[in-house]
Amino acid sequence: MPSQEHPPGLNPVGKDDSVAVVFPARPRPDDLEHEVEALLATLAEAGLEHRIVIVGEPCGAPGALDVLASRYPDRVLTVRHAGRPGSAEAERAGVLAALEWTDMRKLVLVGPGDRIDAADLPVLLRVQREERADAVVGTPERDRSRSRRTTDLSWAVLSWAAWERLLPRGRARGSACSYRLLDRWLLEEAWGRGGAARPLSMGGLLEGALDVAGRRDVRIVELPLSHGGGHGRPPVPRAVSRSRAGLGLGTRRPVWRMPRDRVLALVTVAGVVLSILACLYHVGLGSVLAYNDSGSHLLIARRVIDSPTPGLAQLGAVWPPLPHLLALPVIWHDALFYSGLAGSLISMVSYVVTVRYAYLIAAGMAGTDRARRVAAGLAAAGLFALNPNVLYLQSTPMTELLLFACIAAAVHHLAQWCRTGRYTQLSLASAATLLATLTGYEGWVLAVTMTVVVAFVSLRRWRRLARLEAHLIFFGFVAFAGIIGWVAWSWVIFGDWLYWHSGEYAKPALWVSPDDPNIGALGVAWGTYAYAMVHGLGLVTPLAGAAGALAYGWRRRLQVEAVAPYTLLIFVPFFVLALYLGQRPLHVPEVHGSFYNVRFALVMALGAAVFAGYLVSLAPLRARWAWTAATAAMVATVVAVPGTATLAEPMNRHAGRDERAVAKAVAWWRQHYDGGLVLMENHGNEIAVFDSRIPLDRIVYEGSFRLWGRALRDPAGGGIGWIYARTLPGREDKIWRALHDRPELTHDFTLVYRDAVQHIYRRRV
Repeated sequence: MPSQEHPPGLNPVGKDDSVAVVFPARPRPDDLEHEVEALLATLAEAGLEHRIVIVGEPCGAPGALDVLASRYPDRVLTVRHAGRPGSAEAERAGVLAALEWTDMRKLVLVGPGDRIDAADLPVLLRVQREERADAVVGTPERDRSRSRRTTDLSWAVLSWAAWERLLPRGRARGSACSYRLLDRWLLEEAWGRGGAARPLSMGGLLEGALDVAGRRDVRIVELPLSHGGGHGRPPVPRAVSRSRAGLGLGTRRPVWRMPRDRVLALVTVAGVVLSILACLYHVGLGSVLAYNDSGSHLLIARRVIDSPTPGLAQLGAVWPPLPHLLALPVIWHDALFYSGLAGSLISMVSYVVTVRYAYLIAAGMAGTDRARRVAAGLAAAGLFALNPNVLYLQSTPMTELLLFACIAAAVHHLAQWCRTGRYTQLSLASAATLLATLTGYEGWVLAVTMTVVVAFVSLRRWRRLARLEAHLIFFGFVAFAGIIGWVAWSWVIFGDWLYWHSGEYAKPALWVSPDDPNIGALGVAWGTYAYAMVHGLGLVTPLAGAAGALAYGWRRRLQVEAVAPYTLLIFVPFFVLALYLGQRPLHVPEVHGSFYNVRFALVMALGAAVFAGYLVSLAPLRARWAWTAATAAMVATVVAVPGTATLAEPMNRHAGRDERAVAKAVAWWRQHYDGGLVLMENHGNEIAVFDSRIPLDRIVYEGSFRLWGRALRDPAGGGIGWIYARTLPGREDKIWRALHDRPELTHDFTLVYRDAVQHIYRRRV
């Protein structure tokens, strides 16, 4: 086994074509030195970033490895192993050392009886690049005609023992070259799926690789090589079948019966159960629609299909449209609409997705050790999933959980791209970023931050402006399409590119008081957001997350494979700046005396959870302790959450005098409404609109295109049968301001209900 301490003189560096060659030490020191010298010369001449990993010790020459390591301290890594060279344990030690102490993107594995022909390595790399293969198997050309199991041969790329079992009978070991060139991501994912579960055998790693290849789009190419690599006619690569039945492995069972990561499967099931139980609890509590914005989101979605003027224009331009579009398939159902479940279902699914990605992000940060991956993933998933504020919001039609799911997916796939360089992961990251930008404006900040990460990784790894340009275009074309589309939508519908920000119903002045103590006071803004995080996450989780972020930064610094999780931290300075500039309203009792929009701090629940999970993984763990450590961390931090501040905020508001008056008026109206068009402003009256249960196609409101202006000018002439006006001093709506001093209001309509908050009129018959 390689030492857990970083080998002296070996600095992790890497580029897209970098390669680590792993092979066992030869019995004779002279042979070993000759092979190493030839490999180093060839790789240097080809301009490839490289490392040579030698496992074992030459017989009778205990200092031979030390000589090579001291002669080439930045190019040769030696791994001492007491077992037989070429054994499964020795191979495992070499692979683990290459993964843990180098950043090389490709790994070449050489068997104990195979001679290394340095001239073959550039050929393997060229074929891998041209064929876009995840694995290239270089085999002696003559063996192809004798092999009855060429497909099986190509799949056994991870274990010498398995390789020997699958070789054609009668082959003389060591008579020709036989290499396996593998993309790093395949080995890492295989290791994470089962290799560490079998510490003394590579069988787990082999099965993990077969599972990865069987479930993912993995391309494996067989390359016949003549001795001497480039001599003679050029070798012709051949793609091989990826059928498990063709490999004699039988048909693959369904994923639900044989998941790739059983711990992740259990986490997912637990997330589903928690989501359902939390929703049932809040349905019984009557708090699913406690937020006014919950009803507003449902109304926007329903009016696309049920309105005096239905259509996509009903989406407006205040909130990005994805949550409302996702609700369309079920929003027509009255029971789901009026109960709020039409929107809650989206939040619940998003909750489960976010829990899964929290596990994956933290596990990826913890490295390749199985116990540490499980501990980090469990702690992160549990800290997020068990947060009572998260459990409440996932039971409502609010949009926060959908935004969290998009952010988590984007960061995870960006981390996968940073680690593997695969365009599939970059495309998934850009797609998730697109969905985030169409869910909330925090997604716009995410898009910019992720673009910076893509540029940084491209420059550090490939160091070519052409690659930088290609990656930015590839990522940005999709990631920023939502932003461009939403801005264009504002111009087409409202004639203003910035209507989403400064329009009549979107400008910050509607919600932020000019004497808000956060405005212009950076320290107060920082304090407000810090208090909000404590109310939303507790004190322990943010502190553990901060400590984990510092530890992660110290240990990984700005390595290209480790920068993606830092993206989750961008929301703290973003919201502090928004409070400082008066662009967002956020109140906490310590500063303002009450709660308002405290849920803005929950966007840090994901970041705090994954970095706290990483901190848990740094403890000295064994596999049997991973669950215990993660569970203890979850219980300790969740218990420390002071309460459900996100629920207390709307419930306190509903207990106010004005809200009680609205509820009383709406209850009266539901009993006495007998049909006819209703003139009613939606802005500020969302509770009355939703709770009155008046069919939405009978309500003329500010989004009813030309009907609204005509009804304000002449309600009776516009066919209006009822008028609802908010008359609360200082908060009068447009209807009261336009009609209260008009004689036709009292001439054509009768005042049938009034109090200090609202008036309801009915047209005279």
